[in-house]
Amino acid sequence: MIRFGKSILASTLFGALMYVSVPAFAGVVFDSQALGEPQCATETCFTEERGSGDNYAAVLSFSSNVSITQFGVFSAVGGDQNIKFVIFDSALGGTGNLLFSQTKFYSNNPTQTFLYTDPFAFTFLAGKTYDVGILGDGIGSTLTGRWIVKNLTDGPITEISQNANISNFSSPVTGGYAGVSPYVQLVYESGSTLVPEPASLILLGIGLAGLGAVRRQQKT
Repeated sequence: MIRFGKSILASTLFGALMYVSVPAFAGVVFDSQALGEPQCATETCFTEERGSGDNYAAVLSFSSNVSITQFGVFSAVGGDQNIKFVIFDSALGGTGNLLFSQTKFYSNNPTQTFLYTDPFAFTFLAGKTYDVGILGDGIGSTLTGRWIVKNLTDGPITEISQNANISNFSSPVTGGYAGVSPYVQLVYESGSTLVPEPASLILLGIGLAGLGAVRRQQKT
């Protein structure tokens, strides 16, 4: 009888412990390179080098709220430099205010690849438009991105082919809108957690209390 009880209680405890562990999830929410590059055979695409302190930025509109934990900009890095990642409330229908900035150091890399922010939390709001891009501070340095002349849509996110031009590394500003879609990527990652939900805490407590009772019965 006691052996059977231990088996049931141990199973309950194991189930409770398994339940409280939530696996991590990471996913690309939006990738304009993946959307745009396959269309370059029939659409206009171009790789453009700019001086680091005056760069183009993607203009993104949202039909529903979208949360991210990172974003990346597709670019080569010409010369060692600090790179500032920025998000603006787009001046296209908005204030043009800077909403987010983060600075990271990058070494010279002539190969185009996605440059990513460190993890952070940001939510793009439905019905709003944002300018997303990077600036560098290197004197004589460059950033070389790539773009397509086309609107790109994936779910609730549309990159409007009307890029912003951003400048002034120390105090970034946006404006001077043109007519292309630079390649950017939005990422959302939900990290694992070991914090139990209330139901799991109850199961865990029952399991521990039951095992304690079994031990007491064995002693008697």
